[in-house]
Amino acid sequence: MIPEIGTELIYPTRGTRTVFTATAASTAGSYVEVEATYPPHGKPPPRHLHPAQDEHFTVLSGRIRYVRDDEAAEAGEGDEFEVPRGVAHQMWSPGPEGAVLRWRISPALQTGEMFCELWQLSRDNGWAPTPAQLFGIVSNHSAEFQLC
Repeated sequence: MIPEIGTELIYPTRGTRTVFTATAASTAGSYVEVEATYPPHGKPPPRHLHPAQDEHFTVLSGRIRYVRDDEAAEAGEGDEFEVPRGVAHQMWSPGPEGAVLRWRISPALQTGEMFCELWQLSRDNGWAPTPAQLFGIVSNHSAEFQLC
């Protein structure tokens, strides 16, 4: 599945929502941009990095906690922060209000397709895919995503 502007990916078991506001096709491959909703009292995702992409985040509402290499910080509404390519990181919403972020990934590469493949895998497996199934997808997208 190739996302279009407006494609919405909802994970009911995680309480997350991702809406594409720009795609590789709409930016000639320059970037992908999504509006990502994080649930209240979230848990850190696995530590990961993007070897060939830079990320820019703007907090639209709520608070987000992030770890970038060994630096831990929090950002609130209106704050912006960057995660350069190759930097290991994690982020989640620690508080009761959750958070909404604008998230730009440059260049686009196959990020939109990876997000859609992971969502389809989850949906098709009752929102509980196995780690091996997830690894099968992310290993095909090593330019976009690597676990640390």
